[in-house]
Amino acid sequence: MDHSLPIFEDQRTVSRDEIDDLDHVNNVVYVQWANDIAMKHWLTVAPQEILDKYDWVMIKHCIEYKRSAVLNDLIKIKTQVGRATNVRYERFIEIYHAATNKLLAKTVSDWCAIDKEGKPVRISQELRDLFEIKE
Repeated sequence: MDHSLPIFEDQRTVSRDEIDDLDHVNNVVYVQWANDIAMKHWLTVAPQEILDKYDWVMIKHCIEYKRSAVLNDLIKIKTQVGRATNVRYERFIEIYHAATNKLLAKTVSDWCAIDKEGKPVRISQELRDLFEIKE
């Protein structure tokens, strides 16, 4: 992550329904956590009038698993946006074990802004300013 750009952070505790038959967090759950933190970040930075007009969809996602999390682990999740083009922006997410600060997984994904009808829209300066994206 680029520490010169804003980082949004959240925490969660691993629940029973996130554990697989190997007794650790199922890999699919990390993808859900990535989606959840991105949406939470968006809901935190965007005023209601923007939320009423736009949304985001993940169009490309790459995740690298490093370590496993288990039931009741406290998890720290960090995200920030990166490079933006006309219709997509990059998002970085890192997932840590909160007590040890060990990296569990990291992701990079591309997101597309859409209008409420689901059509892609140009990432305007207004949207960029919400995340402090530099061109």
